[in-house]
Amino acid sequence: METNPPKDDALDKFNRRIAALEHALGEATTQNQTLRTENHDLHRDYATLRLHKGGFGFKSLLFTGMMGTLVGLMLAAAYLFFRPKDAHVAAFEHFQYEHQFNIELAISQGNFDQAEHLLKESLEKPENQSIKPEIEFSRKIVGAARRRCK
Repeated sequence: METNPPKDDALDKFNRRIAALEHALGEATTQNQTLRTENHDLHRDYATLRLHKGGFGFKSLLFTGMMGTLVGLMLAAAYLFFRPKDAHVAAFEHFQYEHQFNIELAISQGNFDQAEHLLKESLEKPENQSIKPEIEFSRKIVGAARRRCK
């Protein structure tokens, strides 16, 4: 009777299993190396492509910089166009708009009393206190024109 064959059979089975695992490990190692090489090649190609295309980062940086500059220029132009006027200038423009035509008409018709009366009324208004020197100067001019014309 042989008692060795079962041990040899189990050992043989175990050796075949080890050989199969070593073969599978060798294939897995080869496949792993192939995949690593392919991954490295893809990364290198991607980096080369980004360099050739200029990269999205630089383009977006350039775009945002130019848009910021344009918006800044537009805001500066809007400020210059719509900036608030000085109260003195605004009051004098309002005075001119309301009274200049009537004063010039009265002077051209020789009615200096009416022109002086309009200027005196304008001096008494509280909104015209900031332009009081200009209104007094206009009264002096009307007075001089009256003396010259008489």
